[in-house]
Amino acid sequence: MKRHLQTRMAVTVWAWVLVLALPVSGKTAGSGYEYQLYSNPENFGLVIFPRKMIFPELEETVQSLGFKKVESGKAVMRSGSKKENFTYMMPKAVQKKHWLEKFIILQILTDGVGIMVGIYEQEFGLTLPTKVFIAEGLKDNILKTLKIFRRQLREEKQEIHWVPDGIMKNEWRRLY
Repeated sequence: MKRHLQTRMAVTVWAWVLVLALPVSGKTAGSGYEYQLYSNPENFGLVIFPRKMIFPELEETVQSLGFKKVESGKAVMRSGSKKENFTYMMPKAVQKKHWLEKFIILQILTDGVGIMVGIYEQEFGLTLPTKVFIAEGLKDNILKTLKIFRRQLREEKQEIHWVPDGIMKNEWRRLY
């Protein structure tokens, strides 16, 4: 009986540890971050957070790439489609509303200069390279990522659904 009670207590303690260690779900995230979502005519998105830290040069860069502001709101913690990484972004309902299957996430760091980049794509999930950028180096890499997105769309339209595992992720790692 005592052994059974110890086992049960251990299971309960581990269950609480896991619950407390899990990332906060998108519906209950209390980040305080707000995002700004941009979209282009190809239905590619660009999510920037925190919105209050978007500086004029970054705004100009985004608009020069053909992106327009479409929505803003409270950022939520989400994972990629394969649950492999987590970051703040727009809620899933907003992503569906704007038909975004591929988008780039920009996190402005607290120094107000550095920017971390993430790439969300349905097939490969969420890629979070560790390199930090400044606005000047960002434009070329966003253009290269959009080129990859466009190539994927062409292949999908040609009914080519198989891509050797990791090729796109490796390309993004080289970019960022």
